[in-house]
Amino acid sequence: MRCVYWTCILVFVLIITCGCLQAAPSTPPVVQTPTEPVTLPTSVTTIMNVQKQVNFTVTESKTMVNVTYEGGPDAADLQSINIRIMNQDGTQFPRTIDNPVIGVPYLFTYRGNANAKYVNIVGTFTNGYQQTVLMYYM
Repeated sequence: MRCVYWTCILVFVLIITCGCLQAAPSTPPVVQTPTEPVTLPTSVTTIMNVQKQVNFTVTESKTMVNVTYEGGPDAADLQSINIRIMNQDGTQFPRTIDNPVIGVPYLFTYRGNANAKYVNIVGTFTNGYQQTVLMYYM
């Protein structure tokens, strides 16, 4: 009987000196849910315009520059074109053409010799999108 008594005391002493080997179960953190509905900010989506493709031919003769609209995959969407010819001497010829027609030449006539430096054509399409469709250096 004494042996059981001493064994119980020994186990008790061992438990006190070594400590408990089991970890206490952890409790999950408490998350409070809002009582009022939360409104998230609206997301903004930007739709990028795809590059349009229309074709032009530019030729220069002695006294004029000829710009001809050749059509292209996006010809149906082209509403107008702004043609600007910059000359070697710094002067320029601007012209806006609404509803350009495929195959029609647009002529820029000079009083003397033609001295064009470059031709810049900006197209305006049905959705209001504008794009430089040709930058031609002479």
